[in-house]
Amino acid sequence: MPFTLLVIECSGHLNWYQTFEGASILGQPVQVEQAEWDDLTVVSYHDSGAVVSMRRAKRPFPGTSQERDRTAVIDFVLLRSVSHGIKGQDSRNKLMSLIHARLPSVNSLMSAYLCLERPIVFAELKTVQKQLGKENFPLINQTMYSRHSDMIITPDCPFVGKVGHAHSGYGKAKIKSSEEFQDFKSICALHGDYITLEDFVEWDWDGRVQKIGRSYRAFKRTSPNWKGNVGNMSVIEDLPLTPELQSWIDASSSIFGGLDICALDFVHRADGKLFILELNDTAIGLVHKYAGEDMLLMRDLVLLRMEEKFGVKEEGKEETGEVIGLQEEVRLLKKQIARSLSVPTSPKTPPAPPQSSSTPYPLLFGGGALAGFLFSSLLAFFWLRPVNDK
Repeated sequence: MPFTLLVIECSGHLNWYQTFEGASILGQPVQVEQAEWDDLTVVSYHDSGAVVSMRRAKRPFPGTSQERDRTAVIDFVLLRSVSHGIKGQDSRNKLMSLIHARLPSVNSLMSAYLCLERPIVFAELKTVQKQLGKENFPLINQTMYSRHSDMIITPDCPFVGKVGHAHSGYGKAKIKSSEEFQDFKSICALHGDYITLEDFVEWDWDGRVQKIGRSYRAFKRTSPNWKGNVGNMSVIEDLPLTPELQSWIDASSSIFGGLDICALDFVHRADGKLFILELNDTAIGLVHKYAGEDMLLMRDLVLLRMEEKFGVKEEGKEETGEVIGLQEEVRLLKKQIARSLSVPTSPKTPPAPPQSSSTPYPLLFGGGALAGFLFSSLLAFFWLRPVNDK
């Protein structure tokens, strides 16, 4: 019976059917279902797990299940899309349904839920900084306000204001004066979101170090915009993976029980100093020239995690079930023989040997010695029989 892998992917041009073609674990094929959050619904049943219904994709990959509506019981999930974005993009209930079904995933579903809110991730990075030291983990200074009316004491200008959870440059503004701050604050008053303010660094390039399993890459990006991920004028180059960058991403990937896929963003100032900005989890964007290789790395990682999950679990279940069955057989056998013999069977009070040639149970076994021999033989057979003897 095939294992069903659900890949939730926001980029319509990435074909995971092709990437997992021919994949198998434990001698069984892995069947891929790829969909965007908006194209699926999730129901978590108490007795049958997560049942996911998917509608036909707007631009389906030819020859795949995306060409039709379908329903599947899911065994494992690869998350490649955040479930909460700008207004109108909110699939957190679907993510919680997958969590409710206790589905295994890369990254874990619980870590994906925690990574939805930037302040929670930032708090974990502050813990990493405390462990490594400020010099070894130069995290940007950040202040958080739970509501706009609390924004009284602010950092020195210029600084960057961020509203709510949004990613990809949304809800972010550079504030250079107190007048601009008042304008920013008045806009925040119209919404119920939290606000974070952090130092603005006059950077000449920004960078990213990514981690997929035990594979690392580092990049630098130059852009005419102060938001490096906005516009189409940016240039991306490979960056040497230094021990410093690797130590950053290794430490950061340990949060929330461990992130198999993640990327740490930072900026470089003209004087050579680096500042860590944020950590992105499983839905990291892929650099075009390495996208195919990185997808294969993710495939191998997912197959490894699936084998770890289902291989150990299934073998453990089978062995435990057989052992319990044998124990139950022995227990019932003891009861039956004890009832027939009307003697104690506890190890602490073994049956007393007959005192004479006469026996209290001649009709059953024909003698006390024979009864003891048969009883011991039967118990030895069930106790010593190999567990996996089939």
